[in-house]
Amino acid sequence: MLYSLKTNDVTKYPGNTDDLIDYVGSAGPDRDPMIIAAGNSVTMAIEKYLGTPIGKRSCRYVVSRNASELSDGYHNSWLRTGTAFTANGISTNQWIELPCQIESIQSLTVSMWGGDNIQLQEGIDYHVDTDCKFPKIMLSWNMSIMDMFYKYKNMIVDFTGGLYEVDGTVPEGIIFAINMATKGFFENPGDGAFNPLDNGMNFFLKNYQVPAIGG
Repeated sequence: MLYSLKTNDVTKYPGNTDDLIDYVGSAGPDRDPMIIAAGNSVTMAIEKYLGTPIGKRSCRYVVSRNASELSDGYHNSWLRTGTAFTANGISTNQWIELPCQIESIQSLTVSMWGGDNIQLQEGIDYHVDTDCKFPKIMLSWNMSIMDMFYKYKNMIVDFTGGLYEVDGTVPEGIIFAINMATKGFFENPGDGAFNPLDNGMNFFLKNYQVPAIGG
């Protein structure tokens, strides 16, 4: 399976920018915008490292099949073994795990090759469990296995999610790691000596890291 997690909003530094400027050390008003821009960029990089948005926002999660999962051999192997269809991300009565904490799901769409997209209805075609560490969706939508295999292109989940509200509740450990990395890049410009995962940053972020999304 191939996975993609995207956010509609531009990632911003989740703390107080004046505190970031004081931590890095401003040499004048001309440098302050550079520090803020660097803090935003470091925040984006840390989100990728954590595998989830830091602040809650609108997100789109796309699950699609890779080339090997589109072959007759793959389908025939599945028929022989009777294995649940979870490998294809569209499994009836099987859980599909979402990549991060969610607040609400706006829509769940199944895209079909050569056909109209199908909008699934929560409580009828699928059910959501938000009480576990990684929220899950269980499909109850029925479609013939042959049609499911040959026509299914991908599943698109639009939701609001992320680790924390963007209102000052982001943990100090994450803020401190962003500050450390931002200051490190300013103190070691372009010489390749600075490793942002050294100097304790990795230690501060470990508690918030989730499995990475690939694809």
